Amino acid sequence: MKRLLVVAAIVVIAVPALAGSDILRIDGAGYLKYDMKTGKVTPVEAQSRAVGPPLWITARTYVNYFWASDPALGEAGLDWGDIDDSRPFGGFGFSQFTNSQASSGDLWGVILMYEEENGHDSAGRVYTVGYLIDNIPGSTHTPTEYWGYYWAVEVFDPFVLDGSDLDGDGLGDFGYWQFFSVQDAGALNGPGLCGLLGQDPNNLPPECPGIEDAFDLFANPAWLADWNDIDPNNLSADFAGTYYFGGGPNEFSQFYFALYAPVCPNRGDSGKYCEADIDGTFDCMVGLGDLAQLLGHYGCTSGCGLLDGDVDPYDVWWPGDGDVDLADLAELLSQYGDDCTLP
Repeated sequence: MKRLLVVAAIVVIAVPALAGSDILRIDGAGYLKYDMKTGKVTPVEAQSRAVGPPLWITARTYVNYFWASDPALGEAGLDWGDIDDSRPFGGFGFSQFTNSQASSGDLWGVILMYEEENGHDSAGRVYTVGYLIDNIPGSTHTPTEYWGYYWAVEVFDPFVLDGSDLDGDGLGDFGYWQFFSVQDAGALNGPGLCGLLGQDPNNLPPECPGIEDAFDLFANPAWLADWNDIDPNNLSADFAGTYYFGGGPNEFSQFYFALYAPVCPNRGDSGKYCEADIDGTFDCMVGLGDLAQLLGHYGCTSGCGLLDGDVDPYDVWWPGDGDVDLADLAELLSQYGDDCTLP
């Protein structure tokens, strides 16, 4: 059985939507950087780079946030999407909320990633990699408020999600499962923020292909006592059902998650960590191959992602605007010649 890596850093039939009493609002959010080597948690500004640019991310903006499973009952949520399975990932991002007053280090979370995953208790899912996130700080706000954090975790052994194309869209299918511990009675420590994307589910952002307005719920109270009781290879034993988020017309939700390119060790001459390294080599240099990649998609008006050449506007957390035009060409040329491999 694969072990978790301890990091220092329904056929859709009538299933119930979550009742209003089960949805708890989030009162705010901050940003944290998690150092896997030391386990140190450091608050950072939103624009601080902790990882490479996102290659898969649920959305850039959110209409609202809410909570969809109760960790105090041993519940965990799994969501899914599609990804180009040729890409190595050097980090991942998730979000977590809490009103716990526990001391820093008393809370922890587990993130599992799967291939062959398309939700609805996928029969053939394959466990790929898992992470224990410890040293999660308690809330600095009152217990009546629920505050969340976006986490950015760099991994030092890049992973690949190369599952089969289960839904026929040309991309591999993957999923992500999240569980967070609860220490103090009556407190909550949430398994990720959900975003009401506020748009037609048939017209989703290019950054998050393959998602749908549903999630799988799993429950096992034993997880509360010891993360070692989580069996990544036997999730179905604790499957509780598939649920819709239950948004209104043209509202769409997904557990927040991100997959990041490997981070470059140097900012380069432009200071932008070779974010325009888009030719798929991830060699942390911006050159002719990257320019050719952009020009091959030049004129795309919507639906293009970072590796298609959508590098403008430059943003270390949510780059691009879905098209490839003159602004993107100018941005790449501003980084042309950058070598971000130097120590």
